[in-house]
Amino acid sequence: MRTLSLLLLLGLALATPLEEARELYAQGEMAGVLARLGPLLQGYDPPEEALLLAGFAQYRLGRLEEALFTFSRLVGTLKGGSEALYGFGLTLRALGDPEGARAALDWALRQGYREAEGILDSLPPPPSLAPKARKAPPPFRAEKGRLWIGDKPFQVRGVNLGVALPGRFPAEFPEEEALYRAWLELLSAMGANTVRTYTLLPPAFYRALWGHNRLHRDRPLYLFQGVWTELPEEEGLEDWEGPFLDRFLLEGREVLDALHGNLSRPPRPGHAHGEYAADVSPWVMGLLVGREFEPYSVEAYNRRHLGRTYWGRFLEASPEASPFEAYLAEVLDRLATYEWEAYGTARPLSFVNWPTLDPLSWPSEAGLREEYELRRARGEKVEPPRPGPVHEEDTVTLDPTHLKPTPGSPVTLFATYHVYPYYPDFLVNEPELSPNRFRAYLSRLKAHHGEMPLLIAEFGLPSSRGIAHLHPEGLHHGGHSEPEQAEKVLALWQDIASLDLAGGMVFALMDEWFKRNWLVAPFELPTPRDPFWHNLLDPEENYGLIAATAKETFRLDGQGQEWEAIPFLLREEGRLLKAHADPEYLWLLYLGPLPLRLCLDTVPGGVPVTEGFGAEFLLEVNAEGGRLLAEKGYYPFQELDHGLPGTEYLHFRGATRPGSGPFVPFLLEPNRRRTGRDGTDYPRIVYELGKLQRGQDPEGARDPTADYALGKEGLVELRIPWGMLLITDPSQRLAWYAPGPIPIDGIRLLLPGAPPVRFSWPTWEEPAFTLRLKPLYFRLQELWRGGP
Repeated sequence: MRTLSLLLLLGLALATPLEEARELYAQGEMAGVLARLGPLLQGYDPPEEALLLAGFAQYRLGRLEEALFTFSRLVGTLKGGSEALYGFGLTLRALGDPEGARAALDWALRQGYREAEGILDSLPPPPSLAPKARKAPPPFRAEKGRLWIGDKPFQVRGVNLGVALPGRFPAEFPEEEALYRAWLELLSAMGANTVRTYTLLPPAFYRALWGHNRLHRDRPLYLFQGVWTELPEEEGLEDWEGPFLDRFLLEGREVLDALHGNLSRPPRPGHAHGEYAADVSPWVMGLLVGREFEPYSVEAYNRRHLGRTYWGRFLEASPEASPFEAYLAEVLDRLATYEWEAYGTARPLSFVNWPTLDPLSWPSEAGLREEYELRRARGEKVEPPRPGPVHEEDTVTLDPTHLKPTPGSPVTLFATYHVYPYYPDFLVNEPELSPNRFRAYLSRLKAHHGEMPLLIAEFGLPSSRGIAHLHPEGLHHGGHSEPEQAEKVLALWQDIASLDLAGGMVFALMDEWFKRNWLVAPFELPTPRDPFWHNLLDPEENYGLIAATAKETFRLDGQGQEWEAIPFLLREEGRLLKAHADPEYLWLLYLGPLPLRLCLDTVPGGVPVTEGFGAEFLLEVNAEGGRLLAEKGYYPFQELDHGLPGTEYLHFRGATRPGSGPFVPFLLEPNRRRTGRDGTDYPRIVYELGKLQRGQDPEGARDPTADYALGKEGLVELRIPWGMLLITDPSQRLAWYAPGPIPIDGIRLLLPGAPPVRFSWPTWEEPAFTLRLKPLYFRLQELWRGGP
């Protein structure tokens, strides 16, 4: 008997917390379940089953707000399947939200969770839709440098809703109401008080917002709704007037109708559609019209419409207004007039602006024609700017203060800017802005706008391997680990808050794989395949509070346990080599003496390393660091100069084919040389993309700047983003080549003294991905959750 007791005690001691929690759940000991799961729930990315058990335990204990967050965490990251949706629906029903429960339970039932059917049948019928009615204006105002709700100032703590899941373009919106609802619950639990959409989302989003705000009447999420527009055709040189203006205004009117729950929109490519019956207008704090307008388009409009002005019913352009500013005054006024006449309401309005068009002047930011003249006068061999649309950063302005409400107007105005610390170049180069350039710029911007509230509608930093712009204070466009992203974005927020601006909105909800950045976009081909793989070299794909990564990807830690099921490419006395592919990386596992020296053959040609083997890349790794070198003819850039010392630059050569060597460093030039208006030169900055860094992923998070980890006895675990190997589309196994990308059947690898081996991987049409909350979410939660 004593032996049996000892064995039972030993079994309990060896049981994992998750196994113990399962047993306690079966016994109905819900408090014990949560106690056992406590340590597992502390990290950034708890096990899926631990969250499920915790959610149901919290629900059964009546801790409904905790259960709502737990199930939102599962549903919002597409984890837990139909069981998580069932728990989400049960919790919403218990909290008194039958419509939110219906959306979650219906989705669970469609996934085969039959228990949801009975609960659905027990829910009351949906409420009948109220007819369109005139309303009193909501209590939102923009004045005295702040946004207001009634007589209380309101500081915006917001998040931009980019909602394109991997494998989808931005107009391929999710349609599930419960998914939007989970995202809104997560953002509210983080402490956000506003969300922003760039365009009209599907009706499911507005139903989710309506349900969320009716449930959380004491802490609703307010909405800044965008009215999107593209540039007129032919690079913005066609007119913004005529049919284009009609379409622009129609889009705005339909957005307003949708916000009031009064729109039936037929299917149209690139647009959301459906029956908009949820009236969310009481929570719409402001309308954000337009996009980051291109300076050449604004300049072309101003030339064509000299003398254009505007006096409207609610808004007017001041005498100082440019023609395009008068145009925007008309757009805003006509939309405000429509909402007033149709619904009896008015709300704060703004158009979207950015530092490129700010009303300030920067000596360090000469125009391209100015730079050409200054450099030619020095004797540099420079080409004049090409004719046609040219993107300038400080030659034309849009000034929100040139728009004014008419006397007695119910409409108030605020200024909206997207501001990132590394762009444009004057935010990096301007001496007057040092030592805290981001804060100093915002301070200058606020001073210019005076009493007009200033909303920073986009700010953030990406967690990526690649860097598209280097910043002297380390606020680079990319090149941050996830924990570092969190720390630095919090510092940006604190700059916004300390200046008493109207607030700020973090960019963005999730990593979006479809996006493209100028520095690496040429190596992402064909463009329509961008959403099918995740480019860690592209900062634009990696801003999210929610990480979108390859499903069941490895953790870079140098341990090797995850590799057990991966077959050997090479196994010999004292050495082994394995490889694995996912939508983000080529993974390699090597065991053997250091330094590791590995040749990679991706396309025809290359350095003749051995008979029949031409290498395009050479990988070298040791304990101190590593490098990935490219064959010189295949490397897409060439070092040139303008005939004088200090004028060197990397010239992009376009499509290339490999020659026979030598190997050269893989360099990029994220900061191009600039010449200020006073003739001051700001040197270029080059960094070595192929320089490999030793490190490892934090538990439950990722450090994309870490390339390899060392384990015991010479184990090297290494990951290479596809773009560093000039794989233009891993989902189809396409590689960079002249005159265009070519299909390959895999990659050949060669270790010294061993025969070549080939690694191939299956192609895919739907990327396998997973979602999780990044450290940035939890750090913002710590900062915002206790605020007003």
